[in-house]
Amino acid sequence: MDGVTLPPDLTAPDPDFDALDQSARRHVTGPEGRRIHWAEWGPADATPLVLLHGAYGSWPHFIRNINAFSNDHRVLVPDIPGYGLSDLPAPLSIAAIGEAVADGLVELIGNRPYRLFGFSFGGAIGGRLMLHHRDQITHAMLAAPAGIATAKVPPMKGVRFKQGEELVQALAFNLRSIMFARDETVTPQVIALQHRVSMAARLRVERVDWGEGLRAPVTDFPGHLSVIWGAADSFVGPAEMPDRPTWIKRWNPRAATHVIDNAGHWVQYEAADQVNDLLRAHIML
Repeated sequence: MDGVTLPPDLTAPDPDFDALDQSARRHVTGPEGRRIHWAEWGPADATPLVLLHGAYGSWPHFIRNINAFSNDHRVLVPDIPGYGLSDLPAPLSIAAIGEAVADGLVELIGNRPYRLFGFSFGGAIGGRLMLHHRDQITHAMLAAPAGIATAKVPPMKGVRFKQGEELVQALAFNLRSIMFARDETVTPQVIALQHRVSMAARLRVERVDWGEGLRAPVTDFPGHLSVIWGAADSFVGPAEMPDRPTWIKRWNPRAATHVIDNAGHWVQYEAADQVNDLLRAHIML
């Protein structure tokens, strides 16, 4: 946040963030220039649970989920290439990013079975892992995943060169427009989190080659698959939302689908308890 002036309430210590940040174990995988940075929580010998964050994000996209699973899982969260501390990918494609993350995960866990949760852009990357590690992923949950259909683009405000309260208002507008269904979800904590992770982002999604999307990964996926959305997801038009579960079921009739009321795109934050319960039930199958 160097060079940017924020009001004091957005620079105050965040106990939730600080506790997770300080307790994380850190790893780096991949060759020089293609490094991927990982954060890890939980017992090292437990079943791995891999969480893949959304665009312009990092591990704080799961700030309300990590503790729910770190007692009995080895929770692993990469900074997806181009975000956080990780290097930019080459080429700029979902396929290349997915391959890099898959290779990095093998460095950390070998061929051990694992469970996967992918959010938004991370859902598209998760689809690539579902291809690379077809028989290694026992359970996959995709939340508001990119790669199903062309996304509706919600309005947003630019934040570059903004300072102080003007910056805070722009960040708050974007969170309401893009991420959340309810105004009360937009707190100083989440505004500060969003600013923290977005300032570290270098990969712009409009420059990425999206490839074939999720149809191939979802079709005939042999593990347990669940796909969830917030009912007010800003990237899906209201008339289109009923079609999303239908497409998933058409591609994989065994898949479970859930639409969560009163929640937006960042569903695992806004409806954390419901998503944590759904994920817990899913991995018990």
